[in-house]
Amino acid sequence: MRFAIAALAALVLFTPAAAAQSYQPPNVAEQREAMARLAPLIGRWSGEANVLSPTAMRVHQSEHVEAALDGALLIVRGAGYDNAQHNGEPIFQALAVISYNDARDLYEFRTYAMGHAATATGQFLEDGAFRWSLAPGGPVRIQYTIRFGRDAWSEIGEMSTDNGQTWTRTIDMSLTRAR
Repeated sequence: MRFAIAALAALVLFTPAAAAQSYQPPNVAEQREAMARLAPLIGRWSGEANVLSPTAMRVHQSEHVEAALDGALLIVRGAGYDNAQHNGEPIFQALAVISYNDARDLYEFRTYAMGHAATATGQFLEDGAFRWSLAPGGPVRIQYTIRFGRDAWSEIGEMSTDNGQTWTRTIDMSLTRAR
């Protein structure tokens, strides 16, 4: 650990002057302001998701969203159950960490689900919806569009296998804020 701290200190202290002049530190205020647009998602949610692909099924979904690092991050934990009581083992679990990259002017998601990890990007659409998307490889594109208010969260998932020319719906989720 001491070696890692010493190496980091050496890197910072001996950065060439030209590189130091071009470095722009993160704008934390801008990051927090951007994350505040997603703040209505903070809380506990429950409802149903109709999974359409790869296998059709109804999932009783819960989502727990919390802010971290003074509002600079959102942590989203999702779990899906095969029954409305949410008892037994979940049939689906996911975790996402959302942040805002002010240098790139976009939201970044780090997602984990069913043994997969991915980095996605997000943005607000003109109609106020929020879309996060990823390109796992080749011509495949995946996107999720969220519409949310104080007590309602709806989300559709879509997949394209032709670089976004056509889209097939994969999930349709409707949640309400848990009281």
